[in-house]
Parts: sequence; C-alpha cells; structure tokens
Amino acid sequence: MNLAIIIGVAEYKDKRNNLPGCANDTAAIHNTITKTEKFDSTLILNANEESAKVKDELTNFVSVNKGQKIDEIFFYYTGHGEFYNNEFYYLLSDFDPSKRKQTSLQNMEIDTLLKTLSPKLVIKVIDACQSGTSYIKESDAIAKYFDSSKQTFNKCYFLNSSLNTQSSFQNDEMSFFTKSFIDSIQLHKTDEIRYKDIIDFISDEFENNGDQTPFFVIQAELTERFCTIKPQLREYLKSLSAKPAPAPSASKAPNIADMVKSEAKEFSTKEEAITLLETIRSVVSQLELAPELNELYELKVSVIEEIKNVPSRITIGKWLKENPNAFFAKPTHTRVYDDPNEVFSALSNQIRLRSQVQEEKPAKYELDGYDLKIDVPFKGLSIIANSKYPNINSYNLVIVFLLSKKAIRFFYFHASYIEESWDNRKLNYKEIEWKTVEFKITDKDSVIEGVKAIFTELNSRITKDLTDRFKVK
Repeated sequence: MNLAIIIGVAEYKDKRNNLPGCANDTAAIHNTITKTEKFDSTLILNANEESAKVKDELTNFVSVNKGQKIDEIFFYYTGHGEFYNNEFYYLLSDFDPSKRKQTSLQNMEIDTLLKTLSPKLVIKVIDACQSGTSYIKESDAIAKYFDSSKQTFNKCYFLNSSLNTQSSFQNDEMSFFTKSFIDSIQLHKTDEIRYKDIIDFISDEFENNGDQTPFFVIQAELTERFCTIKPQLREYLKSLSAKPAPAPSASKAPNIADMVKSEAKEFSTKEEAITLLETIRSVVSQLELAPELNELYELKVSVIEEIKNVPSRITIGKWLKENPNAFFAKPTHTRVYDDPNEVFSALSNQIRLRSQVQEEKPAKYELDGYDLKIDVPFKGLSIIANSKYPNINSYNLVIVFLLSKKAIRFFYFHASYIEESWDNRKLNYKEIEWKTVEFKITDKDSVIEGVKAIFTELNSRITKDLTDRFKVK
C-alpha cells in the first residue's frame, strides 16, 4: 500500500495570521496525489480543523492502516510553522502560544506515528510559512534538526520550504514552494519523475532567492519515483501553472516614476522611525501582567542606553553576519591574543617610531556583538517582573531592535533571575534564547501589536512556571 496524509491550515484564531494561499496549496496537492493513481488511501485535513480533531483523525488513520504492508507514505503540510526549543511545530488553526503542545503537531509526534506503520519509504513535504518568530542560535539549526530526524526511518526524503531564520512566501493564489513542486512535475520532460528530479528543479528555481532557501534531507537511493505523469495529470498541472492574461485597461501603464513613487510609500524617514521608537516605549510602559499575576509581581520598565549592556549580544552580531540585510547595524569584533606577551608587545609597538616597529603577526579578531550605525534615543527596553514574594522567581524581558528604511526587526528573550543572597541576584544566562520577528516599519499598528505579543510571551512564561511548580491545572 501507498498512503498519503495532506494537512492544510489557511485560517487561524488570530485572523492576522491567515494564509489564503494555503487553501489552494492543499487542493492542488490533493488533486495531484489523486491523479497519480498511486496512493491507495489518503487522509486530507483542509477544513481548518482544530488541533484535537486533527490529532484524532491522524491517530485513527494510522490505527486503521497499522499491520498493512506499507511501501510509501507521503506527508504534506502547508500552514504556519515554528521552530521552538529545538522542536518543529506544525501550527494548527486554534494555535495558542501558551498551549503550544496542545494546539500544534510536533514533528516528533508525526515521526512516531509514521514509524508505527513501518513504511519502506517516507516523504515529507513541508511548506511552513513561518509564524514570524524564530530562535536564532544557528541559522541552520532546523536543517540540522531534520537531518537528525531522518534516522527515524530507513529511507526518506524531506523537502522543506525554508530555513528557520526565514519565511516561506505566498500570494493569495499559492505558496511559492508548493507552486515550484507543481511546476517540477508539469514541466518534466519524461513520463517518469523521481523525487530527486523534483528536488533538483526546486533547488534551481530558488538558487538566487536570498529571502527563501529551501533545504532537503535525503536518505535513499535517488531512484525512488514520485509517479508516472499521465496525460490527465499533466493537463491538470498545466492549468495550475498557466497565468491568466492581464485584463485590458484604459488607464496608462505605470512608468518608472510611478513605480518609484509607489514603492517609496514603504520607506520611512529618520524622524518617522524615531517617533515609532518613542511610541513603542510609551506602549511598553503602560503594559500590565494578567490580573492574577499583578498581585504577585511589580513591573519595572527601563531603557537600555548602551549596547554593551545587552546580554549575549554576540548572537545578534552573528545573525547580522550570516544574514544579508539592509539594517543600519554591523557586527563588532575584538582583538584576541594567543599569548599574554603579545599584549605587552602590541602596547610597546604603539609607542615606537614607525621605523623601529618590528613585524608583527597578523592580528586576530573575534565576533563579540553588534552596534548600530545610527543615533537613536535608546538601544532597547528591559522589562523586569519583580516578585513581591520570596518563594517565586523574578523575570527579565529584554527587547532590542534593528532599523532600516523599510523594516524594524526585534530581538528578544525572557529569563528568570537566580538568587545568590538576600541582596544579590543574577540573570540566568542558560535560559537566554534570542527570538526574532520583523515588521514593515510603516505598518505602525502591526509593530505595536507585535510588541504586545512579545510581552504576552512573558505573561505566558510566568503563568506556566507557576502552574507547573504548584501543580495547578
């Protein structure tokens, strides 16, 4: 038997996260799978089912087919995805960050379910439009994660739409990655197409796309075929690939000047950016924890005036170094010496005459953080939730930012304090996990809502820690 599982989520509880293109993604993949006439049984979940329903349907599908001889399982997902605490989550329609495991599917959970069917070959195609938030320990962390995930199966192909520091893009018609998957079949020159042929087509198509970099994990012989491309399948895919002719218009076609003026609306002036920062500071100063937490904590909001006061700032410097961007910022470096005597030698050389300076070893520098190239009223915000009681932790939420003419990107983390004595405490650096999210700088409402969402994560973190400690449901 060959089995297929197709999950598409286009609508979310928070309507701002809706992905209209995902509905068409799901229909296109489902019709493609059906027209291959290869798969004996297909589970499709495309009605934006809530998480409990999705998990129930998945479990039933696996249970019904358990014990059968399974040659191949094809798993496809389109919707929001999130890489969190070294685990990948498929975010379902009722996703709630405070109930992450309940309202999403963990990749580990999917792997375990598929493994119970003992398939000879597993294919996972994941077109996960990032929810906008990602950890930034390593730009290739998710690629390494899926590479380790392949050990679960004997043979597999994993096709992923983007790295964990990127988003997967779409328009109202279809996600670009899924569109490329469809085109790879429709444009294939022969009637037999391998999974490796599909991967090669997608790789070439995204070669020069700096915003989205699909990645692939292969543990197979490269001979495995996706399908035989029958005439009815090719005709269907051709209809999806065809672009409708533009409607005639009596208006004058836009010239270069019109295009420049239109795009310029997405750019901000320095004054507008500074005003936005001041608005953010004002909004944060008025935020409050949930009522039940207000009894336990007192909030203190302060500005971070110097970047040297940003904890673990080297992570942001690394992000700037590894990701092409237009932000007014740069990674910073410090000189390092292999031998303490080199320090004395370097200081001595500074006071010698040029003709007396001896030839030195090439200087060595290490990344130590980042700096802004522009003057701003503050470099970040620190929100401390000070405990009013001695038996519960205090917390710190740190938010810093990068600016360009078109975007503002936030970096943030929340961590608890370690009490060293009655009078001293220190931040728990082991808990620092920088996350990042970006907004159009001219979209003030989205920026403010984004800042509030970041604060909500602190509220959820404290609530979870307290309920876990006191075993409260």
